[in-house]
Amino acid sequence: FGGASGTLAALGEHAMPVAHALAVELQLGLPEQPWHTQRDRLVEFASVLGLIAGSLGKLGRDLSLLMQTEAAEVFEPSAPGKGGSSTMPHKRNPVGAAVLISAATRVPGLVATMFSAMPQEHERSLGLWHAEWETLPEICRLVSGALKQALLVSQGLEVDPERMAHNLDLTQGLVLAEAVSIVLAQRLGRETAHHLLEQCCKRAVAERRHLRAVLADEAQVTAELSAVELDRLLDPAHYLGQAQTWVTRAVTDHFALTA
Repeated sequence: FGGASGTLAALGEHAMPVAHALAVELQLGLPEQPWHTQRDRLVEFASVLGLIAGSLGKLGRDLSLLMQTEAAEVFEPSAPGKGGSSTMPHKRNPVGAAVLISAATRVPGLVATMFSAMPQEHERSLGLWHAEWETLPEICRLVSGALKQALLVSQGLEVDPERMAHNLDLTQGLVLAEAVSIVLAQRLGRETAHHLLEQCCKRAVAERRHLRAVLADEAQVTAELSAVELDRLLDPAHYLGQAQTWVTRAVTDHFALTA
């Protein structure tokens, strides 16, 4: 459209009106200048897709780990013929997660190709822009497929709260030692509280007892914290911090952008 060097010389005085009309028709922005050998826009687009692929890869990786037998907290939605094994009937393979991880693995290298093709000579490159022809569409295909799988996975995600609680309790309260330490630090001082909790945690591990039981035997602890306070501090439901706030903000921002 722009001619050999992108200057629209062939259209004469009608160049900019025609360019503007074409942009409106295609619902595209009108570039500030020719981009025949200035590939910033294409590379920026590819880079954004690379970031999306990486974020989806993080989702897929975490999901695959949470589906492992040892964790078994979250599962992809099941369906006939999906995620099964040809040799082990009991398996639920994380096939959606595999797509996300695969895309996150491949896309960065393709984005790197786009960066490598940026120093295009003069007004028309030889070889470099040709390298983009297969690369950019492949990035789009991979990210598009990953987004589709992410949508399918997230819409039918199966969560097991009881298993989550079980896994948290495997440490027998140690995972919540920080909560107790922070409250005791306000009453005994930081160093004293830290040392006290450290010793109690070591005893809990050595004696294979729940931290709650060890703390209940410690006079210095019970002098500052009641049984009700200890139960509350060692309840994971009361130590979520601002998790709900972050989720609400993310969802609110999403709908504000897509409304």
